[in-house]
Amino acid sequence: MWGKFANLAEQLDANAAKLGDAAINKSDNDKLGSDANDPQNNITMAPSSDTDYGDDNGWGGSDGDDLDFDDDEDMDSSGVDASFDDVPDEKEDVAALDNTNPEALSSAVEEAETAAATTPPPTVQQPQSPPHMFPKIVSVSAPGKALVAGGYLVLESPNPGVVLAADGCRFHTTITFRQPCITSTAGGVIGNSINATWKSVPLDVYSPQFDKIFCYYLSYSMKSQGKDDDGEDVLRLQPRTASYEPNKFVERTLLLAFGYLRQSLGKDLFHSRFRQHGMNSNERVALAIKLRADNDFYSQINHLKQRGLDLTPQHVESLEPFLPCPKDSDGKVIVNKTGMGSSAALVTSIVGALLQFFGASSLPMIDQEVTAGKENHHEDGLRIAHNLAQICHCYAQGKVGSGFDVSSAVFGSHVYTRFSKSIINKFIEDVEVRNESVKDGLSLAETDSTQLLALVTDADQKWDCTVQPINLPKGLELLMADVCGGSESPSMARKILEWKKQNRETGFLTGYYWKDLKRCNKKIASLLSDQYTKKPFCDGLARDGPLIIASRTAEQWRKPMPSTWHEFDGSSWDVALQLLDLRMAFLQSRQNLKGMGTAAGVPVEPDSQTVLADATMKLPGVVAAGVPGAGGYDALFVIYVKGPPTNGGKSDQVRDEIGNLWRDLSNKDDNTVVCPLSVRAAVSGGLCASSLQW
Repeated sequence: MWGKFANLAEQLDANAAKLGDAAINKSDNDKLGSDANDPQNNITMAPSSDTDYGDDNGWGGSDGDDLDFDDDEDMDSSGVDASFDDVPDEKEDVAALDNTNPEALSSAVEEAETAAATTPPPTVQQPQSPPHMFPKIVSVSAPGKALVAGGYLVLESPNPGVVLAADGCRFHTTITFRQPCITSTAGGVIGNSINATWKSVPLDVYSPQFDKIFCYYLSYSMKSQGKDDDGEDVLRLQPRTASYEPNKFVERTLLLAFGYLRQSLGKDLFHSRFRQHGMNSNERVALAIKLRADNDFYSQINHLKQRGLDLTPQHVESLEPFLPCPKDSDGKVIVNKTGMGSSAALVTSIVGALLQFFGASSLPMIDQEVTAGKENHHEDGLRIAHNLAQICHCYAQGKVGSGFDVSSAVFGSHVYTRFSKSIINKFIEDVEVRNESVKDGLSLAETDSTQLLALVTDADQKWDCTVQPINLPKGLELLMADVCGGSESPSMARKILEWKKQNRETGFLTGYYWKDLKRCNKKIASLLSDQYTKKPFCDGLARDGPLIIASRTAEQWRKPMPSTWHEFDGSSWDVALQLLDLRMAFLQSRQNLKGMGTAAGVPVEPDSQTVLADATMKLPGVVAAGVPGAGGYDALFVIYVKGPPTNGGKSDQVRDEIGNLWRDLSNKDDNTVVCPLSVRAAVSGGLCASSLQW
């Protein structure tokens, strides 16, 4: 009977507290409405006409390129539209209290008091620590990439693709709890109520480099699901107002990531994460996600010209981090992508950060050696992040791509063969069909969540992609160029594949183009994954690379040189001859890609890019140059032998000479503007946690 009394007392206390909370929340909302000058709430809620975030710019693109954000605290440069509307659970609870029968409740309390006089109190339990203590803030980043070999062929398994992750070109996602952003009520408030068995949490996605913020309600069911409930929704992501700007790469990634977390953690632990925010219990909080991209994902030509700086590697590296995208005279964001795979890096960093924030995965810290015993733990975390990010990215772009860009964002540089489309194709189709009839937002059903969990954990071992880690040996380096122009990788790939299908007997079965490209790509993969890892080569490159090999052109590498060049394994001549093997494989790959593009009517390597690559390959120390990925006008990669250091070790002589050539070509031809990026070949791996703060 004592327990009955205690339960009734707790009910009275809880009901009174809810009434108080309702009043407090109303007061808090009034206060929020008056705090328009608070810096954290001072971000412009830009109208939908400001920026096109479709496939052509911004946050998406089926070729794996997308967006930009900033660490500067310049979000306080604009006003606030309107006050924030509460998540509605309190209203339903208050209504329930008003309908309580006060006489029946009073009688029950009197009965409990009488029984309490003769019943000893129960043993007091000591308070227990929460079983899961979550971090207050998490930052995770994923690198961009350059597919240097395997363009087009990587779409078909088991053809390999050689992808180099980029150091200094990472997408960062930071997650913590903050006060909700004040949103405009223009057009009405939506997404704020489902029923009493659901919980709703404000969710704010900050994009300071685009001067934007996206505000949602994340709603999830707390109901225990039975067999008859498999088709019912269990999670919804809805905009907080009717006048909002959709962003499919962010929204679809959030939907599936939260769906996986709720299913894998269980609804109770998932819900408890939103209650461990470390803020005042009476304060309304939102889950806040901040997205920032390193500068090299987007063209920096305008920023350099505004500062009166030449387009050189040193000047690019001198720019402050997380620069905002420029705007035109109408205030529209100008987005020129550099082909570094920003959409894949965006999706992967969001997935990794959410997994880390909810304690569902453990990721390595950037630039930190893995301690003994944690390597396998990190491998499991990366595998989960990879599978979930691949599904999210395919769902966001509306098709199942090869996946090499997401794989690189997770695992870093490697030789990759794709996974079978059939693994995730049906799941994506099911979710797309379900959401065709959903208005204002996205939803996930219990059956979707169950299927998603099975796909991500891969209990049936269906994922058949392969990853063979590689690194450029010490002494070789990567340089990327942002070339003014732009290509549509999806349409280019589609045209190539259509041409291949129509001409199977001309140029393919006879060993021309496609078959020859396979041979070239396998040769490049073999050199980087095997031959260039052998100790004599690595020692010789480190010893003689900067002063001997880097000071001579590839044509000079073939000729006898001073007495330091002797014919033994690891000699400077031996190393140079092995580098010529890589150079020849890239040249043959370029010839086949250009020929295939010409035959298909697709500018895989346009004439202007041929001129640029050929001129670059004539410089001392340059091993190879070419167009990455699907090709086109917008990018160029260079692999070169590092020369003696310059600029206090931040650059080297070969890199400087390449930059000077590109600057001179840009000055001579107004139609060709070539700007180096600051990226190098990644040495810090793929998906990593970091100490980056809000």
